[in-house]
Amino acid sequence: MSKLVSSEFQSWESLYWPEGVPRYVDVSLPQVDLLIKGSGNWQYASAGRTLGWEWLSAAASDVKSKLEGRGSRCLSLEGDDLLAGLLGELLVLSRISSVELVQGTRPSCGLSASISVPGANGRPSISFTEGGQDSWSIPSQATSYLSISLEGRRVMYSAEALWGAAKSLSAFLGLESEKGIAVVGAPFGEFELSAAALSIATGVRVAYSKDGSPAGDYSAAFIGASAVGSIDGKLPRGLSYAGVEGPLSANITRKIERSLGYPVLQMYGVSGRGILFSNPRDFNVHGSVGIAVTNVDAVISEVLEASWYRGRRLLGPGEEGELAVKGSFIDISFNAGDTRQRPIQVRISGKNQQWLGVGVLGKMDENGYLYPGGRSFA
Repeated sequence: MSKLVSSEFQSWESLYWPEGVPRYVDVSLPQVDLLIKGSGNWQYASAGRTLGWEWLSAAASDVKSKLEGRGSRCLSLEGDDLLAGLLGELLVLSRISSVELVQGTRPSCGLSASISVPGANGRPSISFTEGGQDSWSIPSQATSYLSISLEGRRVMYSAEALWGAAKSLSAFLGLESEKGIAVVGAPFGEFELSAAALSIATGVRVAYSKDGSPAGDYSAAFIGASAVGSIDGKLPRGLSYAGVEGPLSANITRKIERSLGYPVLQMYGVSGRGILFSNPRDFNVHGSVGIAVTNVDAVISEVLEASWYRGRRLLGPGEEGELAVKGSFIDISFNAGDTRQRPIQVRISGKNQQWLGVGVLGKMDENGYLYPGGRSFA
């Protein structure tokens, strides 16, 4: 394990970092044909059925054919299984279309698709409906976006953010060494969709369940907030770890850990950016959501809005302020549908640096472990 270093909190290089974990990796989007081809070992298991990559790639090709000749690359996609989210992610990552995930709300794209998932022995089917009004103003035609409707607002992931967050977290956790992952929780939850993107980025198998233990072959699990209360004692023994959506109290994660018999790692995501914080596998701090993952830097800055010229003061260990992040796949100029996100200037070592203020209060300890609090803006 790497040495824990107390510091003046001036840079991530002086803080704790797990031994053997890369600090930075290449997160450039791969070529489209490589994405569509996928991995021959990839499988998706849910509700007693197992699908291979060929179903996802064939469905993506159907969408591409339907969009040819249209003025918009916008698709509203409906379903109540994580499979819809995985298809949406593939469409966005391969830049075939921008995708709005729909559950019981009016579609905002001119072309709509619905995934029907039959019983355990049947194969999913996709049906299309045309004629809707294109009321979603996609931020830029230069990239593709995944849109999720949450609490009356639209959260958007760019293709670069989806891929970058997935590759960064997989490098941080060594996910490519796992034989598969389980994803448990809401099918269109941000945490669950971020975890599902790991399977596309790394080619590992994924098994899904809304609650309880998914059927399938996996060695690690990711548990969304909606399912934390349903997994106690239900997940199989012998997994490498279970990643849970935080923040949770130390008492809760310790209780689940005793029940499961393996590490329970809190993780934390930022809207439209993916899972940016995780406890390392070799130094799990209960009560904290972990440290910034591979490719991500984070600081706590004073909440008081200073002049743009002077910049905000950088806060030290234990001081509460606003969480700010930056990284190679984080577009600071794009608020991802969350108006609390905006560029801020933080003064570090006498120089102003541009960061993304995420609108969340929190504090870090002397080793960079994050303890998020409430929202810093109404």
